[in-house]
Amino acid sequence: MWDRLWSTWAGLDGAAWHLPGAAPSDAGGPDWSLAEHVGHLADWQELAIDYVGTALQSGRWPSDDDYDGGDFDRFNERRRAPWTTMSSAAILARLQASRPRLLEAAARLSLDELRGDDAWGWVYMTLHGHYLDHLGLIEPWTDLLRARQTDGDPFIADPRAADHAGLEADIAAVDALFDDLIRRLPADRWTAGEVTPGWTLRDHVAHIADWMDEGARAIAVYRDSGVWLSDPEEGVDAWNERHVAERRGESAHATLARYDAAHARLLDAARAMSVEELRSPDGWSWVYDCHHGHVRKHLAMVGRWCVMDGWPVD
Repeated sequence: MWDRLWSTWAGLDGAAWHLPGAAPSDAGGPDWSLAEHVGHLADWQELAIDYVGTALQSGRWPSDDDYDGGDFDRFNERRRAPWTTMSSAAILARLQASRPRLLEAAARLSLDELRGDDAWGWVYMTLHGHYLDHLGLIEPWTDLLRARQTDGDPFIADPRAADHAGLEADIAAVDALFDDLIRRLPADRWTAGEVTPGWTLRDHVAHIADWMDEGARAIAVYRDSGVWLSDPEEGVDAWNERHVAERRGESAHATLARYDAAHARLLDAARAMSVEELRSPDGWSWVYDCHHGHVRKHLAMVGRWCVMDGWPVD
C-alpha cells in the first residue's frame, strides 16, 4: 500500500500539489489539494506515534471523543494548515519520516495487543486502511494531473520567469525531479522495455536532448538573423520519430551525457538573452518548451514507471 501510494505523485511538479479539486471538504470548506491529502496522512501518522506511545505506557487507547467530540471531519478540516502552503518536498519528508517511527512503535505491541479491537482500529487504520481510503481519491486525481502536465498545463496563470534568477530556480526544481526519478535508474533499465508505446526511457531522454539542442540552435539563429525558427517542415511528430529512430543505437550513458551537454548549451543561450527576449512569446517558447517545460511533460509520462520499475512481478 505504501509503494502504491508513493507512486501516485511520481513525476508531478510542485505546482500540481496545491491545485484544489482532489476532493470536496467533508466539513464545508474549500476543496482539498494533493498537498492537503498527503499532509493529512502524515499528520495522522504523527498523531498515531503519540497515541501508540501512550498506549504502550498506560494501556489507554484514544476514543473518538478525543477528536472534536468525534467530529473527525471538523477535526481534519481545522488541521489543513500547515500542509496547505507547505512544499511537496517538505510534506513528503514528514510523511516518510513518521512512517518508520510509527512502525517501530507498533512493533513494540504484542501480537495479542495489536489484534485487539482498540489497537487494530487505531494502528491499522493509520498505516494501511488510511492509505487505502485516500488512494481512492488520490489516484484518479493524480492521473488527471499527470495527463494535464503531459499536455503542457503549467498549473499556474503565467509560467514565465520574472528574470534569469527565477528561470534558473524553476529549472533547478525540474532538474531535481529528473535526477530523483531518472538519473538514479541503472543503465540497463533505460532500454528494458517500453515506457510509453514504442518508446523506452532512453528514447524519452534522447528526445528531450534533441529538442534542447534545437532550442539552442533557434536562439543562435535569432542572434544572427533576428528571425525565430519555425517548427520543422516535415511536422513535429515526424521529426520526433526520425530523431528517436536515429538515436536507437546510442547507449544510455551516451544519451545522458548528450542530455547534460544540451541542457547546459540551452541554459547558457537563455542566460545570454535579455529579460525582454526571454519573456517574449518566441523566446519563451524556445527556452521553456525545449528545456524545463519539456522535461516536466516527459516526467509526467515516465515518472510512475520509474518508481514502479523495481516492484516485484507476480
